Amino acid sequence: MLYKHPNYGVDVGGTAVEIVGHTFLYKAEYGVVPHCKFGDKIVRADFDSTVRLVCHAPPNDKTGIPLSFEVSLNGVDWSTTGQTF
Repeated sequence: MLYKHPNYGVDVGGTAVEIVGHTFLYKAEYGVVPHCKFGDKIVRADFDSTVRLVCHAPPNDKTGIPLSFEVSLNGVDWSTTGQTF
């Protein structure tokens, strides 16, 4: 289970989104680099600890429409939380 905060941000992007979960192992040498996906836009996440990632939301040109939100540790395999941002 992932916990994400906040659940919304400004349309121009830049909102820091904190993702709390378990066992976020950062091993760039093995291709383990965290990412967040806001709708169809993918951004690299900052690895803060084994339980916390931080992403910065990209600009959203679909004002007022929630985007699906998912997390990946390799940019290929994504969570299926059903959360939005």
